[in-house]
Amino acid sequence: MTPETGAAVRVNEPSVETETVPDAARSLALYRAMFRIRRVEETIAKRYAEQEMRCPVHLSIGQEAAAVGACAPLSRADQIVSTHRCHGHYLAKGGALKPMIAELYGKETGCCSGRGGSMHLFDADAGIAASVPIVGSCVPLAVGMALRFQQQAERRVAVAFIGDAVLEEGVFHESMNFAATKALPVVFFVENNRYSVYTPLTLRQPYRSILRVAEAHAIRGFEADGMNVTEVERVMQQAVSHARQGLGPTFVSVETYRFVEHCGPYDDDALGYRPMGELASWKQRCPVAQFRARLENASVLSPSVHRRFTDEIDAEIHAAFEFAENSKLPEPSTASSGVFPKVHSVPARSIAHESERAAPANQTDCCEMTAAEAIREATALAMQHDPNVVVFGEGATDPKGIFGTTKGLVGEFGPTRVIEMPVSENGFTGVAIGASLLGQRPIVIHQRVEFCLLSVEQLFNNAAKMHYVSGGIHTAPLVVRLVVGRGWGQGPAHSQSLENLFAAIPGLKVVMPATADDAKGLLLGAIEEDAPVVFIEHRWIHYAKGPVSTGHKPLPLDGPKRVRSGSHITVVTSSYMTLEAFQAVDTLKQQLGCEVDLFDLRVLSPLDLSCIFESLENTGRLVTVDTGFAFLGLGAEIVAEAATRGLLRNPPTRLGLPSHPTPSSRSLAEAYYPRSIEIAAAIGAQLDISDRELASVLDALAQKRSNVPADIPHPSFRGPF
Repeated sequence: MTPETGAAVRVNEPSVETETVPDAARSLALYRAMFRIRRVEETIAKRYAEQEMRCPVHLSIGQEAAAVGACAPLSRADQIVSTHRCHGHYLAKGGALKPMIAELYGKETGCCSGRGGSMHLFDADAGIAASVPIVGSCVPLAVGMALRFQQQAERRVAVAFIGDAVLEEGVFHESMNFAATKALPVVFFVENNRYSVYTPLTLRQPYRSILRVAEAHAIRGFEADGMNVTEVERVMQQAVSHARQGLGPTFVSVETYRFVEHCGPYDDDALGYRPMGELASWKQRCPVAQFRARLENASVLSPSVHRRFTDEIDAEIHAAFEFAENSKLPEPSTASSGVFPKVHSVPARSIAHESERAAPANQTDCCEMTAAEAIREATALAMQHDPNVVVFGEGATDPKGIFGTTKGLVGEFGPTRVIEMPVSENGFTGVAIGASLLGQRPIVIHQRVEFCLLSVEQLFNNAAKMHYVSGGIHTAPLVVRLVVGRGWGQGPAHSQSLENLFAAIPGLKVVMPATADDAKGLLLGAIEEDAPVVFIEHRWIHYAKGPVSTGHKPLPLDGPKRVRSGSHITVVTSSYMTLEAFQAVDTLKQQLGCEVDLFDLRVLSPLDLSCIFESLENTGRLVTVDTGFAFLGLGAEIVAEAATRGLLRNPPTRLGLPSHPTPSSRSLAEAYYPRSIEIAAAIGAQLDISDRELASVLDALAQKRSNVPADIPHPSFRGPF
């Protein structure tokens, strides 16, 4: 049977000629699948010198038995994730060849529209969810998919293809721990090829059986000769069956060997990092040659059948390369398209653009609550509205409910919707990303921004890039809630805002609410986004009380909001500093008649400054106030953009945290944080207000704060956080 050009031969789909002999048919299918991978990669190696495949290639020549044997028991509905060495897994799982080769050529017909290259291969129809080049990075994605299968009561399995070096990565152990704890249907498939680039296993890990790692995590382990496809298939059938029956994760370790260099098409034996004769001895165990000999000796594979396989595969390969060569390169003008998924139309509430108060326009359709209560209400409403919304977090089920923002949710929605996570930030963030790829909408909570720093690998390398590098195949609709600490001696470890760090990463949307109403509406809007959203909450806005619109009313993530109107000067703030700015601006107006155009950024990425530029065309004066560091902060970017457009009449003023870690002492905190007094002084200087006139304003602001120490949010607070 001649396969359709561009389609992979599935090892569990015997050809017509041999279907009456199941064992023979299956053996031929296994052999053909291995032989096809070998021929494809040998052609890649041969043609790589033409310099048309302008991407790194990590070939799996020598490792075909592992890929084919592992994928043989899987259905197309099962999902796999792979690594930088992904060609064999892609083809063994049924990935289409034409889009794969076109991707290597960087063409728009590639499986990632030319955006992923050799190390990012996707085929949604074949169940190839992702290929991620960072070692260990793919593992929690598979675990997240398995969690999704379990929650949906689906008898599907996720497989993480990994190399021996992944055992040295923390995220691997975090993922194993979570999978074992939740008894998830995931298989960790380790291809031990003995080297990480040029460094042998013996120099990287202690001597022990790799299976001991599975045992340490209470996961059932299997071993197989990775050069023997039937042995790999037999072991993998057991592992997959175990997972599919709901008995928990499994771990498969196979010994295999790559015949060419780590990255590139050549034999690198001359480099001397392999012991003399090692490569030659492994080549004698070539999985393709060995299995061919076995089938020929058993009279299963005849010379005529082998010639037919060769002709079919070579014709398919020729057609695939011809397709790739004749395909168009993407237009340079499309380079920035696909960073974010297409935005759904979220109806905006009627908010007075020129409002004198940061509150809902219709005061009768709201109730008073704190921002923490508003976040809790938004979460509950979203979970009622959409069963795919789940909460992940350390402390998500604790009695205090993460400062009250998750209080009682586990009782209302149960432990499968509000999931208490292990102390493994990178791991469980990756799990959430993996689940989001299959339609779940996780709300991931890190109780401090600093905790999230342990997870930025997953956020930056996977969540932020997934839609772009998959050519629009994937969306990762998750919200990552981060809490900024301040005061009460939290100091360097718990007081960083770092919004500029997250806003600098293309593909992440970054939101910082300042009011209770925005906290609710923007969180609901973030949950409905198909893009990953980092939702940063300053701990002190949790106490901010105000009118909040009732019901499920998501706000679009559409950028700045004018919260005070004026024609004298433009002031741009965000998060808690907006609340400080209210005091400064209102006092200046009351006492001196200053008209300030005050904007709350709200959405820091993507940063839409059009309304601020319109204001500056009128005022020509600018003060920016960062909640985080002033150096390289959002204010610096706003000033740069405004200056580039020639909108500034005066040198602008930038306020924010100084460039040193947050001190713990309350006396040092007095000098560390800019407050309403500093904002008013900066506005006064921009407007050339005399010191005598400004003194009354500064005195009034000082009196408002006189009874409240600088390290607590309001007089009733008694600590600790």
